[in-house]
Amino acid sequence: MTRTALSSPEPSRSAPRVREVTLYRLTDVKANEHSMRAVFDEAGTARRQLHLRTTRINGMPAVVLYGMRGGERPPDWQADAVRTTAVDLDLRKTSPVAAVIVAVDDAVYAFSYGGGHHLIPRDLRDPEFGRTFAACALDPATVATVNTRDMDTVNRYGSIHIPRGQAVRTFGLRHERELVNRLKARCGLSELTAARGGEKARFAECGDGIRTHLGVDQADLVNDIRFIAATVEERYVQEEMRFLEDRKEVRSHEKTEVLWSLVEDGLRDPDSIGLAIAPPLDVFDQLDEARSFQVRIGVTCAPRTEFRVEDLVARLRHLRKGTLAQALKKGWIRLFEDSNGQRELAHHRNLCHWIEATVSPGSEMYVLRDGRWYEYGPRYLEEVRREVADLLAKGASVDLPDWPEVLPYRRAKESPEAAYNRHVGDTQPGYLRLDKNLARTEVHFGNGVELCDLLGPGNELVHVKQASSAAGLSHLFNQAKSAVESLHYEKRAREWFTGIVARMNPERDLTGFQPKTVVFGIRLARHSKVTIENLYPLAQVELYRTAVALRRCGINVEVAAIRHGG
Repeated sequence: MTRTALSSPEPSRSAPRVREVTLYRLTDVKANEHSMRAVFDEAGTARRQLHLRTTRINGMPAVVLYGMRGGERPPDWQADAVRTTAVDLDLRKTSPVAAVIVAVDDAVYAFSYGGGHHLIPRDLRDPEFGRTFAACALDPATVATVNTRDMDTVNRYGSIHIPRGQAVRTFGLRHERELVNRLKARCGLSELTAARGGEKARFAECGDGIRTHLGVDQADLVNDIRFIAATVEERYVQEEMRFLEDRKEVRSHEKTEVLWSLVEDGLRDPDSIGLAIAPPLDVFDQLDEARSFQVRIGVTCAPRTEFRVEDLVARLRHLRKGTLAQALKKGWIRLFEDSNGQRELAHHRNLCHWIEATVSPGSEMYVLRDGRWYEYGPRYLEEVRREVADLLAKGASVDLPDWPEVLPYRRAKESPEAAYNRHVGDTQPGYLRLDKNLARTEVHFGNGVELCDLLGPGNELVHVKQASSAAGLSHLFNQAKSAVESLHYEKRAREWFTGIVARMNPERDLTGFQPKTVVFGIRLARHSKVTIENLYPLAQVELYRTAVALRRCGINVEVAAIRHGG
């Protein structure tokens, strides 16, 4: 890469002007006008009344995309507001945006104004650019905020605020299981325009990009980009910030193909791979405003008022084998501010950034987050094994009977679990059989949710599974988590549960019921005991995730091994 010598601009009498922007480094984009213009979909930008222009910034080739997003249509409620208030309201929503791409020393960078960052394709942003800069240039003693994605819990974001002067490592970051998305601290790079003349170091917020104050004048801006690029290229990582490099991204094309094929296989039972819709953090503000969605995966669907996992899975199952990753990358989602899909709010490409999944080829674990695959580090897996081993050693407060070698089935398609649950309900005092009874709530309004298979003598929620693979157990753990969250947070679920128990046993009063204990009754196909050695690795991760999630609700998790009967 050609590197131009860094130079300090001539000093001026007045302080140089700076503006806070987010700087991204783009990958797979050549430093020429044609390649830079191709970053934007010219047909799409014209449709959205955005303009694309070529220019020069301090002699460097640059492309600017600008315009007004939102059009000139009034909001849905304008007519009603005029009618109610008798005031002639003239409200037209406009949102000026601009995105700039500039080539500096054979590398290509992008920044924006207004909401223009949404116009910069997410899949072209270098994911390590901001984090590497943070590890090398930010002052560890001034870290103020750390935003993370939790590998333990699907679609969970976290934010840690650190008091001034405290060490970042003392504030509960679990680097072995958290992907650090952003970190905010003061920038120690005194060569930047904002620090010229002995000014106090400005804060920088770093993720895939770097949000900080950069020079407004062309020479200042280009010089700032050069200093940032040199810092990232030198890669002198500070010891206190080394945790930012804990992210172990999968770079092998062959490996990612294997991982995507496992996701395809997992579509038969999406819970087994923890498949979930997980919008990027920086589009949450748009989701709050969106009233309908239009998704394209292969073919375009009509706008809907919801974007659900069930709809996503239905679309993905119809794809040809081996085309899943490409179909998601070519897919897009449009957000509208009205329920009829008439007024576009945003248009996002590459749906890989909108889903999460966890797969396990052999004993390894990989998680899809933010459109990229990450390997669970050895420290994380050691923690999983330790926690699960402790959970198994603790045992359960209930003693489930042996699984009979011959179970009496009442109908041809009855599952082994259903026959065993009936066996327990018929032979064990204090147990109520509740499987196949589905609660329909505000969240689970479609097919409903099964809150438990059995209610134990002490009101334990017992979930039963006969398993010959990790997929079945992963499904069990995710189902239990959904059930407990419904009972914990939804009044309708608790009322339904109390009512059905009262009808089955009038002497059992669950008024004011809150779940306290969840028991997983597990019968492994080849073992009467459940141990850390014979429990499938992916099932261990899902059990660990579930225990962590339920612990946050104050709920105890237990595992009861169901022995093979004679």
